[in-house]
Amino acid sequence: MYLLRINVGDTVLDKVARYYDYHWRCQGGVMEQEVMDELPLSLRNLISAQINGTTVSSLPFLRRCDDNTRQLIASILQPRLFIPTDCIVQEGEQGFEMYFLKRGRVVITSSFMRAPLRVLSTNEFFGESCLLGSSLSAATVKACTYCECFSLNRDDFQDAIACSPFAEHVKVDLGNLVMQAKLRNHRAFQNFLTRPKCRHITGTSDTPERQAIAKLESAALIRPGSTFLLAWNSFLLCVCVYNAWMIPFRIAFDTSNESAAIDFAFELIFLVDMMLHHRFISYVQDGQLVDDPKKIKRNYVASRLKLDLISILPFDFVAYMLFPELPIVWELLRMLKMIRLGRHFGTLETVFAFLLDRHISLAGLRLVEFLSGVVLIAHWAACGFFLLARQKSSRAECSDIVANDENASEWAPALAECLWEGTWIDKQIHDGKLPIDGGETWQHYIRSFNWALPTLVVVVIGDVIPTTSPETLYAFLLMAIGVTVNAAIVGNVANIVANLETDSSDFALKVDEIRNYMHKHHLSYDLHARVDEFTRYLWTVHSGSTKEDEFILRLPYSLQTDVIGTRTAPLLLCPFFDCFTYHTIKALALALLPRQFSAADIIVHAGDFGQSMFFLETGTVQVVPSDGSTVLATLHAGSFFGETSLFLNKPRASSVCAVAFCDVFELIKEDMFNELRRRDIDLGSMLQLFSAAHEKNSLRNKAIQKNLHTSRLEGSKLYHLVGEDLIKTAKEKAEMLHIFMPGSLFRFCFDMTCMALIIYFSIFVVFRIAFRAEEEDRPELFDIIADSFFIIDLYLRSTHFAFTRNGLICTDRESILQQYMKSGMVLDAVSCLSILEILAPRLQLRLLSLLRILRIPSFFKKINEHLSLRKIRISLSANLLGKIIFFYAITNHWVACIWFIIHRYIEREVDFTWATSDCPWGADFGTDGCLSKWNVTIGKHDICDLNMRDCYLRSLHFSLTTLSTVGYGDISPASELETIWENIVVLIGACFLAGLIGAFGAYLSECDKLGFNSFKEKLEKLRKYMSYRNIPEDVQASILFFHHCRWKDSQTLDERETLQILPEPLQLEISFAVKRRIIRLVPILDALAEIVQKRIAHALLLQVYSQREHPIIYSQGDIGWEIYFIASGVVSISLPTDLSGLDATGRSNAAANKQKFDSIGLVLTAGNHIGESCICSESGVRQETVTTITTRLEAYALSKGDLDGICRLMGTEKGSQFRHALLSRNNRNWHSFDEPENTTADWDDQSSSSHARQSSFRHLPWSTPSMMGELTSAGSNPRQSIRRGRRRSGIGSFALASSPGTQSLRDFKEIQDKQGEDEGSGSIV
Repeated sequence: MYLLRINVGDTVLDKVARYYDYHWRCQGGVMEQEVMDELPLSLRNLISAQINGTTVSSLPFLRRCDDNTRQLIASILQPRLFIPTDCIVQEGEQGFEMYFLKRGRVVITSSFMRAPLRVLSTNEFFGESCLLGSSLSAATVKACTYCECFSLNRDDFQDAIACSPFAEHVKVDLGNLVMQAKLRNHRAFQNFLTRPKCRHITGTSDTPERQAIAKLESAALIRPGSTFLLAWNSFLLCVCVYNAWMIPFRIAFDTSNESAAIDFAFELIFLVDMMLHHRFISYVQDGQLVDDPKKIKRNYVASRLKLDLISILPFDFVAYMLFPELPIVWELLRMLKMIRLGRHFGTLETVFAFLLDRHISLAGLRLVEFLSGVVLIAHWAACGFFLLARQKSSRAECSDIVANDENASEWAPALAECLWEGTWIDKQIHDGKLPIDGGETWQHYIRSFNWALPTLVVVVIGDVIPTTSPETLYAFLLMAIGVTVNAAIVGNVANIVANLETDSSDFALKVDEIRNYMHKHHLSYDLHARVDEFTRYLWTVHSGSTKEDEFILRLPYSLQTDVIGTRTAPLLLCPFFDCFTYHTIKALALALLPRQFSAADIIVHAGDFGQSMFFLETGTVQVVPSDGSTVLATLHAGSFFGETSLFLNKPRASSVCAVAFCDVFELIKEDMFNELRRRDIDLGSMLQLFSAAHEKNSLRNKAIQKNLHTSRLEGSKLYHLVGEDLIKTAKEKAEMLHIFMPGSLFRFCFDMTCMALIIYFSIFVVFRIAFRAEEEDRPELFDIIADSFFIIDLYLRSTHFAFTRNGLICTDRESILQQYMKSGMVLDAVSCLSILEILAPRLQLRLLSLLRILRIPSFFKKINEHLSLRKIRISLSANLLGKIIFFYAITNHWVACIWFIIHRYIEREVDFTWATSDCPWGADFGTDGCLSKWNVTIGKHDICDLNMRDCYLRSLHFSLTTLSTVGYGDISPASELETIWENIVVLIGACFLAGLIGAFGAYLSECDKLGFNSFKEKLEKLRKYMSYRNIPEDVQASILFFHHCRWKDSQTLDERETLQILPEPLQLEISFAVKRRIIRLVPILDALAEIVQKRIAHALLLQVYSQREHPIIYSQGDIGWEIYFIASGVVSISLPTDLSGLDATGRSNAAANKQKFDSIGLVLTAGNHIGESCICSESGVRQETVTTITTRLEAYALSKGDLDGICRLMGTEKGSQFRHALLSRNNRNWHSFDEPENTTADWDDQSSSSHARQSSFRHLPWSTPSMMGELTSAGSNPRQSIRRGRRRSGIGSFALASSPGTQSLRDFKEIQDKQGEDEGSGSIV
C-alpha cells in the first residue's frame, strides 16, 4: 500500500516483489543481519568465520595480515542481496564499500567500451579501490542474476586494521592490487580500440545470434501481473463457476443436451487458454521473470498440461456416441471439466489484491465470496439429495401408467406415487409441500435446496427429512460436512466483523487506548475531535502507520534508492541542491524522515534554534511572524521551509503552521552534513545559493508586514482595498449560538431524539404494514409530529449545526451545507417526503422514512462522542457489540414482519401457507385452531384468525429460531416463495451468529490487551521476574505499589507509547492538558513560555511514593539523572554527615548544598523540586537522602537528557537562565544569588507570579517538533546522543488555536486573495 501511495511505478513494484519472493524461497523470509544481532559476540564471530573466513583469508592484500585482524574483518562484513539488473557500483560515483560475491554473477562495464570488462562469479570480489580512501568508481558493476554478497565498509575496514601491526603492509598490498586492476582494464580498453577482432569476439557487432535474441525479446509476452491476464483469468473463473453449477444440476435434474452449444463454446475458450499458457504467458521463478518461450513451454508441460487435457478432452461426446441410451454417463464424464475450478480459486485473491491496491474495502466482498462458496456446496448437496430419490424413476412399470391413460390430470398423481414411492419427495407430496402430481423441476430443486442449506449450516428446520436408508446415510455425511462448514462460517465472518487478525484491528486498539487515556483525564471536546480526525486521516491515507517506510531499510541499497526515488523531487526543486549530482540527491533522499501533521499544528516555531529543514509533500502551510499578526506566505506541495537552521546558528525568523493535514519530509542537519562529508563535497556553492534566497525572502517578508501595517491606517489606499473589506466581513459574520456547537447539551439531546425516532420508525413502519388492521389506513398523529421534527432536523443540520474540520470548529453556513450534503443530506431529504402520506395514505410513502436507518451507525458514533464528553466512555469493541445486537434485534423484527407480509399480501388466495398450516393444537390446516383459517367461499384466508399480537409473536418465534440457528421446525414454509425466504433467513442467521461471536471475541480481546486484565498480566510477569532474581519483599512491594498507582492515574501501561501514533504537536497538547496542574504549581515552570511548558509537560513522568510501601525517593550515594517536581505530599531531606560516599563534585558542593537547605528548610512541600544537583554533576551521585513523610507523594521526574534538549532549543542564553533558576531557586524561595554567564534576567525581584510571567521566560522561543528527540530521550543517561533520542519519541508543539495571534491569523486569512499567495519554492524560516 505504501509503494502504491507514493506511486513508485510498476517496474519498482515488480522488482520489490521479486526480491521478497527470492528472499522467501532461499532464506524463508529470515533477515540474516537480525539473526546475527541477536547472538552473543562469540557466536557471531564463529558464524562469520564459517561463512566468510575462507574468503577473507584468500584476499591478496590480507595475506601478510595476522589472523585476529582477518577474523575481525570477517565479523564486520554485512550481507547484501541484489536482484538482476541492479546497479551495484555506478561509474563516476563515490564508493564506500567493497563487495564479496558469495553467489551469483555480475558484469563490469565502462562507458568507454561497449563490451564488458569482466564477468565475476562466486567467491570473487570488486570495489576494493574504495578502501584506500576517497575515490570515484572507474566502472559500473551490474548484477546479471540474483547476487548474494557481503560488503566491507571503508570506515569499518580502516578501524579494523588501525591496531594491526601489519596495517602498512595491508595498505601497500591493497594499493598494488588496485594498480594491477587499473592496468588490466587499460589493456582491455586498448585491445578493444586497436583490434577489430576483439569487437567481433565480444559480440558488439550485430551477429545473427544477437539478432535472434533481439527478436525473441521483442515478442509480445503476457506478464503475470498484467491487467489483461487478470481480466482473462476472471472470465475463466466465471466459466468454471458456470460448469460447477450446471453440470451437477443437469446430472440430478435434467439429462437433456440443450446447452451443448454453450458447452462447446466454453471448451474453445479453454483451448485458447491452453495456447496462451503454452507460449505467451510468462511466469516468475525464484523471484525472476521467465519470458523465454522454450522455458515457458517446458514449465507448462511439466505443471499444467495433463490436467488441462483431462478437463478439455470431449469424453462426454465419446460417451454420447457409444452409449446414447445412458445420458447420465455423459454428464458424469462432464464432471472432469470441474477440475479447472480448483486452479482458478487463486484468481479471486489476485482480484482482491487488485481492488485493495485501489483502496477498495474487501470486507463485504470477502463475505460474499465465502457465502457464495457455502451456497455452491449446498447446491451440490441438493443435487445429490434429489439424485438419490430419482434413482427409482427408472422402474419400467411406471411407464405403463402413462401409456394406459391419455388424461394427464388423472394419471399424473399415480405416476408421481409410482416414481417417488418411499422417498423424501413422496413425503413432501403427502405433506402438501409439493403438488400431488410431483411438481416441476424448479419445485423439486427448491425443496432439495431447502433441505441442503439448513443442514449444511446446522439449522434444524425439519420440513424436509430423509426417508430411505441411502438418504439417511447421505444426511449423516452432509451433517458431518455441515459442522465443518458452520465452523468455517463462524471463523470467517467473525474475523470479517471483528477484524481480529488485521492491521485495522491493531490500529483500532491503539486509537481506543488513546481515547481511554483522554477520557480518564477529562480532556476537552476539541482535543477529542482533533484526535479523531487525525486518526481517521492516518488510517485512510497511511493505513494507520506513522512508520510506513521502515521496510525500506530491509531492502537492498539499489532497491532503496529506486523506492525512495519519489522523494528526490522536493530536493531537486530546492535550489540549494542544484550543485549536487543525482546520486548524491538520492543518498540525501534516503536521509529524509517522513512526518505527519494535522491542521493547526505548528511545524516550525519562530525563535527556535532548529536543526533541520522541511519539504512539503502534501497539504498547505502558512508562514507567520512570531506574533502571528499576518500571513507572510502560503506554501503548497513541493515547497520547502526551515532552511535557515541548516546554515546559520540563529533562531528561526518565522513560524510555520499547517492549514490542513500535511505530509512533510524532514532533513536533519547532522544527517545532511554527514552524507556530504562522506562524499568530500564542498559546500561553498550551496552556501552562496542559500545567502541569495535568504536575502530575497527577508526583503519580501518585510514588505508584506509593511503593507499590512499600512492597510490598518485609515485614509491609505491599502486600507480601502483591504482593511474595509475585513471589517465588513467581520461584522457580517453571524455569531453562532452555543447550543449549536458540537458537544453541547442541546446537540446531545437532539441527536438522542433523532436516533430514538429512527428506531421508532424502523420498528413500527414495517409492523403496521404487516399487522395493522385493514380499516386503519390513516397516518398516526405521532408520525406526523416525528416527520415535522425531521424537517426541522434537516434545516438545522444544513444551516446551524457547526462541525469540526481539521481539528477546528467550522461555523460558516456554506461550509455546513457542503459538509451535510456529503454526509447524508439527500438521504434525509428523501426520507422527509414521508410526511406526504397525509395526502395519499395508500401510497405507503411511510416506507421512505426507513431510509434513515442507514444513518444509525453515524448516530451511534455521535452519541458515543457525547457520552465520552460526559464521562461515560464506551470502548470500540463494546460499541461494535452493541451495534450488532441492535441490528440483530431489528433484523428479527423485520424478518417476522416480512414473513407475515408474504402470507398476508402475496399468498392471500393460497390455501396452504405457513400460517394456515401453523396449528399448535393439532387441528387440520386452515381450520379453527390454526393461526389463519381458509375461507372456501371467497377463496381467501382470513389473514389472522387470532388477534394480531398472537400472529406477530408466532412470526417472531419463527424469525428468532431461524436466525439463532436453533430451528425448532414447528413453523416451516409451505410454498416455494416461503421456502426461498427461509433459506435467505438461514444465511442471514448464520452470518449474525458468527458476527456476534466475532464481536464478543473482539470485546474479550480488547479487555485482555487494554483493560485491567492486561495490567494484571504485566504484574504477573513482573512478579515472576522479581521472584527469579530474589528481590527483597519490601522492594517488590514498592515496585508493585508504583505500578498500581501509575495504572490508577492513567489507565495505560505506557503513556508515551499510547500517544505515539499522534503528530508531535498533538502529543504536546494532550500532555500539557494532563499535566497542567504541576506546571502551574511550580513557579519556575509557571514562569516559562507556554510552548516550553508543554514541552516540559510531555517530558515529565509521574512517580508515586508512600511512607509505608515506598518511602525513599533516592538515597545519598545513589546515581540518578532526574529532577523531581513535587505535586502533592511532603518530603524530608537528610544531609550526609560522612562525605566519603560523594564524588568530587559532591564534596566540593557540600557546603553550598547545606546552605541551600538551611535557607529553604529540610521539609519540602508541593511546588518544590529536588535532585537538581544532577544538572552540574558528571557522575550523577546524589548528595542527600530524600524520603516521603506522607501517605502518598506524587512527583514528576524530568531527566537531565530531556532538560538538555529543552535548553538547547531555548538557546544558550535562555537555556542557562532556566538551569540557573533550577539551581538557585526552590518554589518561591531563593537560596543562591550567583548569576550565570549571559544571563540578563533579574530573578531577584520575581517574588510574585504576575511578575514572573513578565520575565524573559514568558517569551522564550517555541520549539520545533522536529527536535522532539532532543527533549525526550529513552534513557536517563545525559550522555545519550540526541540523535538517537530523536528517533524514539516525540515532542511536538501546541495547536494554532492556542498560540498567540491565532485570531489575527483567522482575521487575515482573506488577505491572501488581496495580497497574492507566495507560490515560490520556499520561505526563509
